[in-house]
Amino acid sequence: MLLSVYIVCTLLLCICVLLWSLERRKRNKYRGVPTYPLLPFIGNIHQVVGDTQKLFHIVENITDICEEKQSLFVVWLGPCPILAVQHPDDVKMVTNSFVEKPYFYDFGRAWLGDGLVTAPGYIWKQSIKKLAGTFTSSVVDGYQDVFNAQAEKLVLNLKTKVGKEPFDVMHTLAFATLETICQTALGVSNISENIVTEEYYDAFNRCLELMIYRGMNILLHPDAIYRLTPAHKEMMKCVAALHKVSDNVMKKLRAEQKNVKISEMTGNHNQDTNRGPKFKAFLDILLDLREVDPNLTDHQIKAEVDTIILAGQETVATAFFYTLLMIGCKPGVQEKMYAELYSIFGDSKRPVSKEDLSRMSYCEAIINETLRLYPPAPGVMRYADRDLKLKSFTIPKGTICAINFWGAGRSVRAWGPDAKVYRPERWLEDQAPGNPAAFLPFSYGRRACIGKKYAMAILKTMLAHCVRELVFESQADNLQLKIDLALRPVSGHLIQIRLRDSENRCR
Repeated sequence: MLLSVYIVCTLLLCICVLLWSLERRKRNKYRGVPTYPLLPFIGNIHQVVGDTQKLFHIVENITDICEEKQSLFVVWLGPCPILAVQHPDDVKMVTNSFVEKPYFYDFGRAWLGDGLVTAPGYIWKQSIKKLAGTFTSSVVDGYQDVFNAQAEKLVLNLKTKVGKEPFDVMHTLAFATLETICQTALGVSNISENIVTEEYYDAFNRCLELMIYRGMNILLHPDAIYRLTPAHKEMMKCVAALHKVSDNVMKKLRAEQKNVKISEMTGNHNQDTNRGPKFKAFLDILLDLREVDPNLTDHQIKAEVDTIILAGQETVATAFFYTLLMIGCKPGVQEKMYAELYSIFGDSKRPVSKEDLSRMSYCEAIINETLRLYPPAPGVMRYADRDLKLKSFTIPKGTICAINFWGAGRSVRAWGPDAKVYRPERWLEDQAPGNPAAFLPFSYGRRACIGKKYAMAILKTMLAHCVRELVFESQADNLQLKIDLALRPVSGHLIQIRLRDSENRCR
């Protein structure tokens, strides 16, 4: 008996020594790269896993270290190295070299399938060729009626808060932007109808919460364990509720396409086969693509639609919130924006046209400056499927590269001594860095966001409607942040609204 115990203990000791030796050999590849103090086997897990507010403070700290030392930074999740990258030259190299994403992105695949955000590299390479033309200027211009209609609804909703106590505006903005994105992604027979019900909105947000919950609990990372938990069961229930909406819309569109074909074959063009607004929803475009590419399955189409809805909603709603927060605490910026809008619209409350958008240069500067300091996604990750030589370090194969959007946008070396100052004028004075990889709210490189024009059109349209009629007031001095899927205020940040009366208007 004692001999058996001795043999087992000896074997365990030998295994531990072997693992420790392999771990030391692996860590030696990152010698010279700053890191936190390490514990055997678990690395930095005890320091970085916790709540989402703690995660933000870690990102802030790593940003400061990388900026001070002009270096990379490595965090060890057990044997897994995560390399923080924020220098524009390094960002450009990494994002142009790697398209694979680490396993963390698999947490969303039950919902998003193999959409552009979560797809493995080989699927993404096929998909991006098909989807490259889905957000061209001509396509986005066609959505302008939807953007205006939803902006008008939002203003009416915000007017109910005029003269009342400060309130958390995030829910109001999120609901409005989700409806806008769903209408342009799925299509509607009438712009005044709503796709987003309370059930859909709640399921959408609960899915986000459950993905974050899993991401912050390292024991739930293995699928075999996670599938045994109540969280997985609830996640699948919420995903089913979201997929039900997109499935029903797809069935309706397929039936309408079939009726159009029958009508064309029989010469019966008197039948009303038009379905409301004259724009092509993202789903329409994908179904048209399937006519020439039979390999584009319903499953893939649904994955891309769900991905566009999630990515668009998180980006636009978060950017909208921080823009209102910034102009609310900087009255001079808000009034300068209003002056630009008044020069375009006068006292008119007419819809915003695509020509108007091109004239809103200061509004765009405000949005860009907000995105620089408060990127909706504070970073993205790439998996190094081969060694990559940077100027100061060779990234070993198997490294997870974390591109630090937050740090890149606040770098003094990239943006100058006033890097942390909110100053929209820098975008009109040609003071943006020469290296575009210093501005990362829409990512960079081969897997950059394809919806930048779309997001900017929504933001500029909604801001124009809001600022023409309303004045926003806020305080951002003690803003506490956390990292969910997007950069969020910890407990909501309050905004107060009043009507823009005659004294506030430019003459």
